[in-house]
Amino acid sequence: MKVYLAGPFFNPIERANVERAKDILKSRNLDLFVPMEHFIEGGEDMPNNVWGQKVFKMDKEAIFQCDIVIALYYGLYSDSGTAWEIGFANAINKKIVIVHCDKESESSLMVVNGSTINIANIEELSSLDFDNLYGKNFYSHIAQK
Repeated sequence: MKVYLAGPFFNPIERANVERAKDILKSRNLDLFVPMEHFIEGGEDMPNNVWGQKVFKMDKEAIFQCDIVIALYYGLYSDSGTAWEIGFANAINKKIVIVHCDKESESSLMVVNGSTINIANIEELSSLDFDNLYGKNFYSHIAQK
């Protein structure tokens, strides 16, 4: 099963959460694409707009090829790239797992309702049945706005 791991990685906490999720998913022998780990060869010598187009194309293709998008979500704070990845995955009918990394933050009703399942934390990835995700969309801890 191919998994695309979406989520911001702009600060130490976010990067640590990506690493923890990655470790759990790899231990489950999933074929994992982590955008944070993919670099554009020669990107440091490209104009930002050219580099950005290449990153966009690579990530978009990885979402097309995956079976499931797992998104590390921080409520209304979440970055626009992660929100775009979630919306695009929904538009092309991918299964989407939203991992709520900040229980104190309100969540977007669009993200919560546009997903296949919402889980309360990264550790739940250890036991989640990826073959049987439907019918388990909401958790009581989610405050929607």
